[in-house]
Amino acid sequence: MGLADARTAARAARLDVEKGTDPNEEKRKQRRAAASEAMSRMTLTSVLDDYQTSVLDQNRTGAATRRALDGPKGLLKPFASRKPVSIMKDEILPLVKKLAIKSPISANRKLAYASAFFNWCVDAGYVPANPVATIRKPSRERERERFHTLEELREIWAAAGTLGYPFEQLYKLLIVLPNRRQEIASMSLDDLTLGDLSSEVEGVWLLPRDKTKMANALRIPVSLLARGLIIEALNAGERPAKSRYVFTTTGDTPISGYNKAKRRLDAAIAAARIKQSPGDSESSMPHWVVHDFRTTFNTHACEILQVPPHVADRILNHVATATRSKVMRVYNKSELFEQRREALNAWADLVTREVIRAATNVESSEVGRCLQIPA
Repeated sequence: MGLADARTAARAARLDVEKGTDPNEEKRKQRRAAASEAMSRMTLTSVLDDYQTSVLDQNRTGAATRRALDGPKGLLKPFASRKPVSIMKDEILPLVKKLAIKSPISANRKLAYASAFFNWCVDAGYVPANPVATIRKPSRERERERFHTLEELREIWAAAGTLGYPFEQLYKLLIVLPNRRQEIASMSLDDLTLGDLSSEVEGVWLLPRDKTKMANALRIPVSLLARGLIIEALNAGERPAKSRYVFTTTGDTPISGYNKAKRRLDAAIAAARIKQSPGDSESSMPHWVVHDFRTTFNTHACEILQVPPHVADRILNHVATATRSKVMRVYNKSELFEQRREALNAWADLVTREVIRAATNVESSEVGRCLQIPA
């Protein structure tokens, strides 16, 4: 711009100011318009990449959420190359309903993930409104009431013995230590204190905060029975010797393939039932999931062992809104370690007495296999 043009532009700007117009605001509007135009050209995949960087990478389950959104079976996968602003409710609703027919709970979860994503898109300026905001959850979720009887635990324990490493020890440990499946499956030697492996002593498992649902670290007492199962897994011939994971087949990552292992376990239970009662048409155990082990512990620990509910809640690493007031949750940070240790030892004794001995139909000396160091 030459000097004369600059003077002309300055006079024009001065006149605009005198009229109440802000030249800088006009420039800001132009920049916002340009940015908005650039955002409107972005595809759903590009926006999801931004969402992952801004939100999902900070969440423990962020990778799973991203797969639920645009993974191979993601709810928004059909719109990957579309602009988010062009995606309508009428296009997503049929997909949600179709998914709900086969996987009702999965449909609820994926809808919730999509709603959270589009709410973020609204805040970020990618879309003017959330297209799934008024879509209701397609399936009603009921609180699970399923828990195992001691007889069923005997069946599961015996059937788990047919699986071999790593799922034999994993399922048994899930009965003895009522933690979440993923927490135990990703158990690392770095977090275990088992003492001298040649002696029988209780151990401690430090569960890191990044592996817990509640994002809080927790010291977990390891009973002799649980310790024996862990050491049995560590000494399994199929386990890569130098891995830091207790349960692994690759050596570099924790195990996977849970669904396939559960089907094998269910088949082993059914086969045992048929062998015991050849004419029984009801050979399958009533439907159950791994998470039911936690309800099973909570039920039997409170009813049979008289474990205080707040101690059982702490073992399960719950928020415990029913057993502790909000004030107590804020100010009382006690781990209740000793109380939990006594409760888990009592539970291990009950499992040894009522589950393992009955499941294996052997004397107590044989039950000691789980408490001894494998050769």
